[in-house]
Amino acid sequence: MITALLLAAMLTVVPVLKPPVYDIVPTPKSLVPAQGVFTLGKTTALSVEDAAFDEIAEDFRAQVAASTGFALKGSGPRIIMRKTGGFGKEAYRLTVRPSEVLIQASEVNGAFYGLQTLLQLFPAGIYSDTPVRKVKWTAPCCIIDDEPEFPYRGFLFDCGRYFFPKEEVMKFIDLMAMHKQNMFHWHLTEDQGWRIQIDKYPRLTTVGAWRKETAFHSWIGNGQPHGGFYTKEDIREVVEYARRRCVTVIPEVEIPGHSTAAIAAYPELSCFPDRHYEVETRWGIWKNLYAPTAQTFQFLEDVFTELFELFPSPLYHIGGDEAPKDVYRESRYCQDLMKVLGLKSVEELQTFFVKRIGDFLKANGKTCIGWDEILDGGALDDPIAMSYRGHAPAARGIRRGIRVVLTPNRWCYLDNHQDDQPDDLAQEVFMPLKKVYSYYPAVDSIPDLSEKYIIGYETCLWTEYVPDSEKAEWMAFPRNVAASEVAWTARPNKDWESFRSRMPKVLERLEAKHVGYCPVYYEVIFDYDRRLPFPKPMNLELDYPDGTVHYTLDGSEPTLGSPVYDGTPFMVDKDAVIKARGFGRDGKPLGKITEKRFFSSYGK
Repeated sequence: MITALLLAAMLTVVPVLKPPVYDIVPTPKSLVPAQGVFTLGKTTALSVEDAAFDEIAEDFRAQVAASTGFALKGSGPRIIMRKTGGFGKEAYRLTVRPSEVLIQASEVNGAFYGLQTLLQLFPAGIYSDTPVRKVKWTAPCCIIDDEPEFPYRGFLFDCGRYFFPKEEVMKFIDLMAMHKQNMFHWHLTEDQGWRIQIDKYPRLTTVGAWRKETAFHSWIGNGQPHGGFYTKEDIREVVEYARRRCVTVIPEVEIPGHSTAAIAAYPELSCFPDRHYEVETRWGIWKNLYAPTAQTFQFLEDVFTELFELFPSPLYHIGGDEAPKDVYRESRYCQDLMKVLGLKSVEELQTFFVKRIGDFLKANGKTCIGWDEILDGGALDDPIAMSYRGHAPAARGIRRGIRVVLTPNRWCYLDNHQDDQPDDLAQEVFMPLKKVYSYYPAVDSIPDLSEKYIIGYETCLWTEYVPDSEKAEWMAFPRNVAASEVAWTARPNKDWESFRSRMPKVLERLEAKHVGYCPVYYEVIFDYDRRLPFPKPMNLELDYPDGTVHYTLDGSEPTLGSPVYDGTPFMVDKDAVIKARGFGRDGKPLGKITEKRFFSSYGK
């Protein structure tokens, strides 16, 4: 009898538990899976053991209450926030057990990121701003030790070319913090608009904040006035909102170029004050520069002095890029000044200008950031250079011991197009989700210097092709989510296959936060070398991992009966018409039909 029972026990089939899914973005440094789940409910309590964490705990409690209705003031299972020594500023440990959750960190930043990871472990509805019903609020058990690879994890929002309401600015900051990005680079002055209230110079906003129309890249305007600016109260509200989310707001005031709006308001700041200036209506690089005069320097010092009261950031961005110096060559004053200063070129005059403002910022406890042109003169004392023209400027900078943030435009500019379709009005570089994810901020030829001096990475949403909030969200997401993993996660831990398998949950979270993201993840991408002559090989890609691509070459719409793309590139010639669509395992179509047409006159 005993033998029979033992034999039966041995033959009993023990069900294999399905491993829990940890759809965390960015991928943490270390994750040890465990069996079981922690369940959030009416009796769950949030226990904060140090007053330093009270503020972020309050915001966490509010988010959970909005989506679940749970106040986190019960007497049951606990979420414990414990201040523990030995962690880096942004590091944390998250331990999830069926009976409790423990978040340990030494500083607020680390504790905040621990909370963000915990939120991602729950169903995506946790991010809803209204109650979500019929959801089991469970988080899979695990132990996570985490900290960022880079201290600077940035996102630029260009509010100079188009003005965006403060609510949209704060929405972007919220989405940054959710994915552990910590530097919000606010591009606030441009040829096409000045966006900051400055009390001492009211014409900056009565004149400089408004253009009569937008002519894009042509001479034909749309006849629609555009403008706006942020009041000081707006800015204080945005900066405080960011602070509570461990995000630093870095203001950018462009010098000496990209300054037409300010010059239109105060022509005496220009090299030729008697000329007529208007806020620029067209995109492009314009020749109006601030004059290197005492009046201009006083103006800029006054502006920055007012900004010091608004932006506590230790980092201030001064631009320094795209400044054609024709007016410096033409101006008798500038030529005389060069002789007095012993300068040999107008490039050295720009260096003098930038150094003068950089020294002022440093005297006021600020570190100067500039686009990589600031490396050309070499005059700034301990700046941070943003390398946007590829990796060559970064290499020059780190060889000179200068800290660098990498933001090369072909990998990091979110105004580049992402689905290669006619309705995707954007810059010409093709930059799909996979390309954004696959980037890593380093100059591989000099790894030791890269590790020492490259402090981070930034994506940039320039807005020449982004006139409103709807298009801004469409261009930024989900690519900026991929970017968050580029900056946070160590290179050996990055894995495209893993990332794209996590994307459905990512998109659910974005939907819960009312983000109008681009759905190209579910659409077929045409991958081909534009430089090759016809006939050229064509590859079809689908970021969604559980789909099958069907395509046609005769102009008909693809169905489940159309040829299946097996991963082998096929040749296309001029006049080819390719239509493709993904289908899920259930046979249902994914996304829209994508189409690529090549014409006989097509030269690439």
